[in-house]
Amino acid sequence: MNKLLFLGAGGVGGYFGGRLIEAGVDVSFLVRPARAASLSTQGLHIVSPHGDLTLPVRCVTRDTVAPEYDLVILAPKAYDLDDALDAIAPAIGPDTFVLPLLNGLAHLDALDARFGADRVLGGVAHIVATIAADGSIHQMNPIHTLTAGGRDAATHRVASEFIGLCRSAKFDTVLSPDIVSALWDKWAFLATLAAATTVTQGSIGQVMDTTHGESLLRRLYAEGLTVAQRSGAVIDEAAQARALARLTQRGSSITASMLRDLQAGLRTEHDHVLGDLVRRGQQLGVDTPLLALAHCHLQVAAAA
Repeated sequence: MNKLLFLGAGGVGGYFGGRLIEAGVDVSFLVRPARAASLSTQGLHIVSPHGDLTLPVRCVTRDTVAPEYDLVILAPKAYDLDDALDAIAPAIGPDTFVLPLLNGLAHLDALDARFGADRVLGGVAHIVATIAADGSIHQMNPIHTLTAGGRDAATHRVASEFIGLCRSAKFDTVLSPDIVSALWDKWAFLATLAAATTVTQGSIGQVMDTTHGESLLRRLYAEGLTVAQRSGAVIDEAAQARALARLTQRGSSITASMLRDLQAGLRTEHDHVLGDLVRRGQQLGVDTPLLALAHCHLQVAAAA
């Protein structure tokens, strides 16, 4: 594996792509012309607890991208997935694989239908990062873990090659033997975080300081976990304990990016993170009233 292409140079792709460039990996960014012009003059700037970084980067646009990459990595918002698939299509050669870093699971069906399941890996990004007004990427806490895996032997070998390539970069990596369960693990956590912080308009610490906060958080997580387990996901007790420790940490300032998007008047991923989870629960006979309430709240906000 020699050449990587990241779709976009935002909080997720820009951070992990930049760290890989820092480690000497051949990385290009597929971006819009304005972002390409900015990066060509200013470089990619990362502000991080693990050390700040400014470096020149190679950019391509839809008009110039060619099918010459071993792996294409994409982390768009779920509601931008269709446009993302159109954008990366010219970069997909006969031997190119695709690594999506989106929340939930619905994106795998869309990627499989467009490019074939035999070339689609699974991935999970654990990072809180955002793009500032000047285009720089700000990592907001020290967590920066990239998990990848395949859904069959061939794609798992490709995931193993990619994780091996990442070993020299300044972020943590995991080669997952069960990437679908890893996706469910994050989804149950994220749905709880998004539901609790958007409904209450507060951080986990603020929710925990209320009379019913801890009970609410535990019940939300139990709803998502039950849907995951009924769907066949294996989330062991240690993983559950880690999730609940973060979700019930007193004094924690953590909020979901969905809350930040909501407060900024931006579009949110509520249908993909909450709505799809509720729908899957209904199909499996799992009652998810708290998740449904949070989804309803965000639907009302989106329609306002």
